Amino acid sequence: MKTFAAATILATANADVRFMKEYDLDDASIPLNNRFEAFKTRFGKQYDAAEEIAALQTFTWHDHKIQLWNANKSTGVTLGHNEFSDITERDFFAMRTMNIALRKNELNVERSLLSAPKPAAGASKDWVALGAVTPVKNQAQCGSCWAFSTTGSFEGAYKLAGNPLTSFSEQYLVDCDKVDQGCNGGLMDNAFKEIEKLGGLPTEASYPYKGRKETCESQPLVATLTGFTDVPTKSEAGLVAALDKQPVSVAVEADKSVFQSYKSGVIKSALCGTQLDHGVLAVGYGTAADGTDYYKVKNSWGATWGVEGYLQIERGTNTCGIETQPSYPTGVHPASGPSPPGPSPPSPTPPGPAPTGTHYGDPLDGPCLSDEVNITVTGVNGAVCGATCSLFKACPTDKPAGTANPECALEDSASDKKYCALICVPGTVGDAACGPKASCKSVSGAGICTYDS
Repeated sequence: MKTFAAATILATANADVRFMKEYDLDDASIPLNNRFEAFKTRFGKQYDAAEEIAALQTFTWHDHKIQLWNANKSTGVTLGHNEFSDITERDFFAMRTMNIALRKNELNVERSLLSAPKPAAGASKDWVALGAVTPVKNQAQCGSCWAFSTTGSFEGAYKLAGNPLTSFSEQYLVDCDKVDQGCNGGLMDNAFKEIEKLGGLPTEASYPYKGRKETCESQPLVATLTGFTDVPTKSEAGLVAALDKQPVSVAVEADKSVFQSYKSGVIKSALCGTQLDHGVLAVGYGTAADGTDYYKVKNSWGATWGVEGYLQIERGTNTCGIETQPSYPTGVHPASGPSPPGPSPPSPTPPGPAPTGTHYGDPLDGPCLSDEVNITVTGVNGAVCGATCSLFKACPTDKPAGTANPECALEDSASDKKYCALICVPGTVGDAACGPKASCKSVSGAGICTYDS
């Protein structure tokens, strides 16, 4: 069991582990160097001396951009620091975007969508709330967004066909798709065709993501498809009608400043172009408080980016090219032959896992998952299971239903290992965010969810 000593940020108490306090990284009233230290702690950043100088310079550049942008309220979009604030825009977009070829013909278009009626005022759909979208994933430093967009619509279709919500393998497409280019780009329509040729997809757990192209391996295939449908190009009514059926794979132009530091708000046409370079997943639509119609979009840059991994893009104007070439799989169904059981956790579990089957479970209910340790904090009642985290290893996003979001928030001062925890706001609301058996414990002005012994 790891025992964590409660202390202020980066200060060690009488044990070997310290709690890392949450700062508002965008608050210009806090000295920049303090916010940079908090940034490093929050996201598990480690640098040598030269790297730290460069990272601080880049963080400072992004901070200047964020402060100027947010002072101008006219865009309706708020920017903020995230785990990418130490990466220059050039390097970031080189790693996270790609060239997406336009589809060559309209032969696969669903013609009935051409006559779809214009969406009614105030109409909305949210497949996340309806349980047809898996937790936000992270493509890391690999141009595999096309694979994440593909699995996202595939996962939604599989769930809506009456099956358990299941996370499918992007890595299998990166490794085994013979038409697309792995970490160097691809096209969702191509990937749908390849899934059919390959006989289906394995789960994420049986074929986990590596963030690099490797040798194609054989794994049991859990689900497959019979085809796919293209939505008529530049048709708001067509895309909304498709979204009424299921989540839809879309492409956008994301190589603009607003994307790297996006925090909230509806991105409008003046803020981006239509040269497609990033595959994402449209998961719904609605209308913002200011009357702007939008699409809700799931990204693949991790849950610390944007609004817990999501963004909103203006609807009806082909903003960022989102209405250019949407598509979705059809006939998604269980594959024949043996398959791994049920929805898969991110990693294999030891015998007798916590009843929730997720990370951040109650260690008193049984052993933690194989990548977790039993964590307690000195002076704080209770315990919780927590996984390790780092710059290149984000916190697992599966968690007990309805609980707070995980962050890389605990550090072992002896080994410098960092651990994930559910971060909450102390008080009644914070307790509700920890689940029925846990509560929000105050530590150095922030809060951590632990299960009461």
